[in-house]
Amino acid sequence: MRMRRWILGSMLASSLAFVVAGCGSAPAATPTNPLAASSTAVVAEPPGLVVNGFAPVLSSSVYSTNNSQNNFLMYKPVIFITKADTIDFSRSLASSITVSNNDQTYTIQLNPKWKWSNGQPVTAADVVFDAETMAASCASTTPPPPMTYGGCGIGGLGPIGQAGDSAGIGWKTVTATGTDTVVITTTKPVNPVWFEHNGISQLIPFPAAVWQAAAGVPAGAPLATATTDVLTLMNSVMNQPTNPVYDVVDGPYKFYKMVPTDYWEFVPNTAYDGHMATIKHLTYQYFATAAAEFAALQKGTVGAGLITAYNLPQKNIPGYKFVLPPPPFAINYIAINLAPQAPGGIGLAFSELPVRQALQYGINQNAFIKIMAGGYGSTQYTPMPVAGTASVFNAKAMPQPYSFNPAKGKSILLADGWTMQNGVMTKTINGQSVALSFTFYYSTGSPEAANYAAYQQSQWALEGIKMTPKPMPFASQIALNDAAGASVAASWAMNWWSGWYYEPDYYPTGGALFAPGAYFNLGEFSDPQLTADINATYAPATPAQAYAAMTAYAARAQVVLPDLYTGSFDQLPNLGGFFENATYLHGVASNYNTVQALNFPNYWTITP
Repeated sequence: MRMRRWILGSMLASSLAFVVAGCGSAPAATPTNPLAASSTAVVAEPPGLVVNGFAPVLSSSVYSTNNSQNNFLMYKPVIFITKADTIDFSRSLASSITVSNNDQTYTIQLNPKWKWSNGQPVTAADVVFDAETMAASCASTTPPPPMTYGGCGIGGLGPIGQAGDSAGIGWKTVTATGTDTVVITTTKPVNPVWFEHNGISQLIPFPAAVWQAAAGVPAGAPLATATTDVLTLMNSVMNQPTNPVYDVVDGPYKFYKMVPTDYWEFVPNTAYDGHMATIKHLTYQYFATAAAEFAALQKGTVGAGLITAYNLPQKNIPGYKFVLPPPPFAINYIAINLAPQAPGGIGLAFSELPVRQALQYGINQNAFIKIMAGGYGSTQYTPMPVAGTASVFNAKAMPQPYSFNPAKGKSILLADGWTMQNGVMTKTINGQSVALSFTFYYSTGSPEAANYAAYQQSQWALEGIKMTPKPMPFASQIALNDAAGASVAASWAMNWWSGWYYEPDYYPTGGALFAPGAYFNLGEFSDPQLTADINATYAPATPAQAYAAMTAYAARAQVVLPDLYTGSFDQLPNLGGFFENATYLHGVASNYNTVQALNFPNYWTITP
């Protein structure tokens, strides 16, 4: 769940001089737009976003969907997950995966056509080193590794030979048996669909020989030494894309140049062995606010951008096409901190189910969808994506146990022993007086987010719950929730950045979010029955048994409320908005993968 990346929620003028060199100021979007004439696609990032995780292995503190976009431009995954949540081997490094040994052995055959941009083949050794590097970063050692990979625990990934998650599942061995064959064994039999989608999906190899040489790894050095040295190097060159280690890639694009807090630019990898990019310049442009991004669209100075619900009435921008994408493979929720260290003892309150029920009863999902998404969405009271694979689960069929009812929420609190004191529900818990009063962090850059935070404040006030909204940049929100690093439980009570894309945990079992000790169980939630239900989804099963296990997990999760559900958008769930792309730029929406939450610009074209 790249955090399944975190789903997140400078101005344009300074960058256009670089993007459209020699063209003067950019005119309104027309068939002769200078961006189109120079085969340049300027992509507007979601408001307030700054890429802060440029490396082939992302640390937990920068493990976001948007940071991963750069990785997928430059590096090929071992398996490519489609919009239908299936594996497309024609777009994967792997040509096949064979399962054997009672669902414990996974033999990956690589397609020998794939090569690095320096002409060297992508080999099994590269894949193994990638796995070992990620696994080494997951080790709980003293001193700790220089960076902790954000996918630790997902798909059983952890130190090789050890259990990587609460179910006791781990990657027992990862070996290369020849140039093009990788063999992974697990510590116990597992559901192959789960392991392929959540475990193997994380393998996005980088050129091992290049990075080892740059890290000064001696010839014949033990693997543990090599991975530690490379992790140290990777940590030091994070967000330094001009370093030579980034020159060798096997993806469709290569890094070209950047201006910090302004833009990143990529150019085609002319040695790419897949679908070759035709757009000569690909620029990702930052915007501080949604208003600035909308103004750029009106001026025609970006090729692909996003508009939020506030600007929906003006969606018919001359020279652009408005596109409503399919519902995302994601959930929107509010993270709550149940840790005892949470400010003001609020974790003790949130640990009580009646309090979480009252909070959920105070959320008007229809209002949330209206404010945030202009009405494009649906209610969602389960961690399962509304859009999904019906043979694995059916979130739309799940009941809604906590429909909006503040009066009922207040009565639950009163029945649980809470009393109103100075307008705020208060109770003594473990000898400590705890008030339902806390700060609510939300992402900056979106007027819709600010409006929703204010609206939610008023609704919880009807129940005697005092919530104080406070805007915060997305990167700072991630830092607050760095569950995989130093404990910061005392720093926050409630955090809402929008939600979670199930990527790379494309089989959405919830293990990365709600299992004890999971890297992104941010609020330290624990429920023995939910844990058992999650673990059951990992076990080998027939399709019917797997469906039943996922349904049982979802049913429990919607009742015990490990987080607060806000509703599902029929749009990007990162507060970015709806697609607007210039009429000269083709394939943006059609090649957006709603499961991976990624764009694939090598399939885009420009008509001058």
